Amino acid sequence: MLLKLVRFGTLILIMSEIFVKNLNALQVSAVDEMSPCHTAGVKPGDILRSINGNAILDILDYRFHSTESRLTLQIEREGSMIDIRVRRKLDEDLGLQFVSDLGDKIHTCKNKCVFCFIHQQPKKMRKSLYLMDDDFRLSFMHGNYVTLTNLSDAEWQRILDQKLSPLYVSVHSTDPVLRSVLLGRTGETPVIPQLEELASHRISVHAQVVLCPGLNDGAALDRTLRELAQLHPALTGKRAGVESVAIVPVGMTRYRERLAKLVHVERDTAKDIIRQVEAHARAFRRELGTRFVWLGDEWYHLAEVSYPGRRHYEEFPQLEDGIGTMRLFLDDLAAVSRRLPASVPVPVKVTLVTATLPAPVVRQMADKFSRVEGVTANVCVVENDFFGGDIHIAGLLTWQDIYSHLSNYQSLHDTVYIPDICLKDHELFLDDITIEEARQQSGIDLRVTGNRPRDLAADMGLIRRARSQGFHPAQVMEESPVR
Repeated sequence: MLLKLVRFGTLILIMSEIFVKNLNALQVSAVDEMSPCHTAGVKPGDILRSINGNAILDILDYRFHSTESRLTLQIEREGSMIDIRVRRKLDEDLGLQFVSDLGDKIHTCKNKCVFCFIHQQPKKMRKSLYLMDDDFRLSFMHGNYVTLTNLSDAEWQRILDQKLSPLYVSVHSTDPVLRSVLLGRTGETPVIPQLEELASHRISVHAQVVLCPGLNDGAALDRTLRELAQLHPALTGKRAGVESVAIVPVGMTRYRERLAKLVHVERDTAKDIIRQVEAHARAFRRELGTRFVWLGDEWYHLAEVSYPGRRHYEEFPQLEDGIGTMRLFLDDLAAVSRRLPASVPVPVKVTLVTATLPAPVVRQMADKFSRVEGVTANVCVVENDFFGGDIHIAGLLTWQDIYSHLSNYQSLHDTVYIPDICLKDHELFLDDITIEEARQQSGIDLRVTGNRPRDLAADMGLIRRARSQGFHPAQVMEESPVR
């Protein structure tokens, strides 16, 4: 499974916890009844090695090579290889489900980025939290950012052949020398030629810049934005290209030992970046028909200015990078507030746990909910002592920090809600404490809630839980900033 520790900009990567038995093939977990594969005799537990002679290493290979009407599946069953012939109608699903979307190891990163969060973590955490992925498949499937620097020729060709679009690319700078410095590589590391080749194969890109003051800001950022904009379809006339750019500030923990010295983003710096980027965005809107570049929410928090309105984010093209999540949260809160009852039959008293960065909007939510007669909600703001530095999002809160702050919170109510972005699978904190162990240790009625105002309101019994009606940006659970 994939755990997305949501980047509230401060995080510069998506941490993956994907546990894959390296079979170099896909293991079947279920076969739909009456499907072509069920009729042909494929069984749960079978290992799919190839289709029509093409190796199947992951779900993307499976989808790409299973479009023909007549297929020969090479199956490994109890140590023996057998061929199973399958016939399918046009657009008919084969009916296979798999234990994992990946059948081989995650492609890892060999770069030594000056801002890498993995290198800033304390020791003795779960092994999986030190995994640095740079896997183009996870970029396509889950929105992970990749540098395109760890690809073999065969992997690059596969991206082009299978037209894996869109990809999310860590650009950081279009200056080949500066990009090399940022990625911790030797020589030059150009990215523009790769982006041009992707566009020529109808593969779109959403780019990311982790901004490090004194390195890739100022004139370097101007150059990066101008050169990326030149690859937008509105200028090239191609069907694909660089569609958007996200800029997030570097995040640093207190564990930057023997690493490159970086400068924290301060209030004045944040204000300067906002002005600089807005000037480009105005020009891009005239030239491209879109603002093209967006800033991570924490820039506005650091600059102590209001978050932009919904129209600012257009179609939320960089939601995977947490761009606009605060606006979605505030809009969801406004919508939920209109549905709140005047009173509740049974008094409700709750404490909400959050981190320092989203604390202002979580307090707004607590205030609005407390206007309901019989409801009292307050907020325990947890500072991240575990990571320290400028890590202020709930996605990186540990139980030990939460417990410490709850123990000293004098206005603690009987029921405490923790956003599920703090836990893996709604169950496990970063410091390997389960929610049940936390309940036993603290003696507190701890409850895990979703990351949107509507989730909390439903859990508190203030509104009815709505049925899912398909994807909409305001309904994105793991990207919501109640964290």
